[in-house]
Amino acid sequence: MRHLNVKIERYELPGGEILIRDTSLIINDDDRIAVVGGNGAGKTTFMKVVTGEKTMADESGERFMGRCVASVDNTGGLTLGYLAQIHFDQEEKTVFEELRNAFPLVLEAEAELAASEAGLQDGGVERYSEALERYKAVGGYDYEREIDRVARGIGIFQLLSSKLKEVSGGQRTKIALAKILLLKPDFLLLDEPTNFIDLKSAEWLEKYLQESWKGGYLIISHDREFLDATCTKVYDVVKGRPIVEYVGNYSDYVYEKRKKEERLIEEYERHLELVKTEKSLINRFRAGSRAGFAKSREKMLERLEEPEKPFIPPRPKFRFEFSERPGEKILEFKEAFIGRKEPLFFISEVVMREKNRIGVVGENGAGKSTLIKTILGRIPLLDGYFSKHKALDIAYYSQMHEELDMEASVLANFERAGFAFTRERLASILGNYGFEYSDVDRRVRDFSGGQVSKILFSMIGLRPSNILILDEPTNHLDYDSREALEKTLKEYPGTILFISHDRYFVNKVASHLWIVEDGELTVSYGNYADYRLKKDRGISYDVSLWNDEGELDMVLEEKLGKAEAKRIKEKFGRNNRK
Repeated sequence: MRHLNVKIERYELPGGEILIRDTSLIINDDDRIAVVGGNGAGKTTFMKVVTGEKTMADESGERFMGRCVASVDNTGGLTLGYLAQIHFDQEEKTVFEELRNAFPLVLEAEAELAASEAGLQDGGVERYSEALERYKAVGGYDYEREIDRVARGIGIFQLLSSKLKEVSGGQRTKIALAKILLLKPDFLLLDEPTNFIDLKSAEWLEKYLQESWKGGYLIISHDREFLDATCTKVYDVVKGRPIVEYVGNYSDYVYEKRKKEERLIEEYERHLELVKTEKSLINRFRAGSRAGFAKSREKMLERLEEPEKPFIPPRPKFRFEFSERPGEKILEFKEAFIGRKEPLFFISEVVMREKNRIGVVGENGAGKSTLIKTILGRIPLLDGYFSKHKALDIAYYSQMHEELDMEASVLANFERAGFAFTRERLASILGNYGFEYSDVDRRVRDFSGGQVSKILFSMIGLRPSNILILDEPTNHLDYDSREALEKTLKEYPGTILFISHDRYFVNKVASHLWIVEDGELTVSYGNYADYRLKKDRGISYDVSLWNDEGELDMVLEEKLGKAEAKRIKEKFGRNNRK
């Protein structure tokens, strides 16, 4: 079996801190591996070592760059497809032309066929026939259909005729992902493939990897449902320690790691108790007739191997200050058009009420962020009626971290936001999010994406609010941070409006969905799993309006079965609406 033999003796950060050490892994060509770990642990660094981007060979064949000492042996010559390596060298190309470049054999055969066509009049029929056969053999009549299939799934079909220079950053990520899937290398390396694609596209990619992809892959992702569905091995990356392999999907890994941590803690505490008991005995009998006994026990204690203290990264603690309740009705739209210059979608009528937890979902480019900026007053309503309660204290989290000066220090950013804290006070606040004292003087740009997110969360959480507006709050956050954020949001007494493509997060937090689709905003009561259930079962009517008289019971039971019908009615019945 073809494989990669990866050995990392050490990878040191510029200051001398060890990021990865003492790691030896064999990656087979059909392995489906999730790379998980905290923000800044070294996941992307590990992936770049695997691709060779973080290494260079010396005369001995050992690979290193700067303070990296590692080797990667590619047994069998696996071709690697690395998402981050794809770039667009000609911005005037159309998206379709860029995706065609994923079929070099077809393009070569196409050029040969065109050349042979020119010679037909001179009797070059045999050459033309051979060129035509080769064109068929390499998929010349199928590649456009494959481009269409992948483009539709990823959500860029409507962009195929657009020039690359005209597409947005999120759309460029989708194009790059589509191209790497069409290239069909032996092994994929995908760093956060679901971070900038919408729920529909993430679900398509998940199904594509499950059912259509023939090779293996290494995936960094914080989408827990995505990893559960696509991966059968997990590499656990902890800063400064060897990478550890677990067999199973993400949920299996969480269970096994928790058991391992509990066992290590128990063993370590048992060792400490043993040492304490032995020292007590030694001190008790050190003098007098039992001195020999004490001496032998002391020698035994010296020979006792002390286990390494288990390292369990501290869980971050999010906090949002609450101001006061504003009133029953928070926001209202009627006959409204949302957009910048031209309408993106229409809202017939929608009301946000106090304590609602509303998830805004829809494809990229549908207008979700434009809706949020309209609510914030940064973009005017194109037409229609919009009102918001006058006593709203809004805390806004932007996915692009617009509130932060990336070139300034953390301390300077807090001062700029009006928080004139001492270093000690700021370090204490940031400590809840996993930062150290020295981090207050570091530039924001020097942190990982997840750490930058936590800096912004720590800042906006200090300002009292009664409504949180969050644009992709889980992007870049590691698993522990996402779970900590979910827990804090569930305890927050105010109202929440958020955009997210993380299905697990939406299911945990949302009480309602605002769905932007086909140029209109519609409401679904419940979370994303409830929405998918209703859609998959063909329930098009508003189940939230069911009353206690049971007019729809027969329809409900026919579609879902008695037990599921009872659960849905109890969850969405009129008496349960919030």
